[in-house]
Amino acid sequence: KVVGGWEMSVIHAMRTGRTVNFTVSRSSKDLPDGNNKKQRPDVVPGIPVHAADQTLDHWFNIEAFAMPKVGMWGNAGRNLGRGPGVNMFDLSLSKNFNINERNRITFRAEFFNLPNRVHLGTPKADFSSPGTFGRITSPMNRAIGVGTARQIQFMLRYMF
Repeated sequence: KVVGGWEMSVIHAMRTGRTVNFTVSRSSKDLPDGNNKKQRPDVVPGIPVHAADQTLDHWFNIEAFAMPKVGMWGNAGRNLGRGPGVNMFDLSLSKNFNINERNRITFRAEFFNLPNRVHLGTPKADFSSPGTFGRITSPMNRAIGVGTARQIQFMLRYMF
């Protein structure tokens, strides 16, 4: 009775990283419309946007971008970069124990992010801040859901 009757469910979700939009802030005198926030930098041809050996401190190549000329907007397109991906593995195990014809107890254990992989947040993409550009400074999610640390929950249900 203890060995048989177990059920197992598995969810494995993988996805590529979120898109990243590179921005630059400049003096309002440098632009024809005076809008100096969240402008785009220039892309330097021939240099890859992503670092060859991506680390927490060096996800993007700062050398791939340049400050646009005065009176010109940058030529970087939207969402050129991509942050780290997600690889989640969730598992649940449940067992039904029949007490009699009408009563039953169900035990269930659920494991979210079972291997406890670290899921990294979006890298900083403000070219105006070279000290933090391309750095990942936080995990993807600290609450509940995709990207959190391992979570385990148990359930006991009596059905009558």
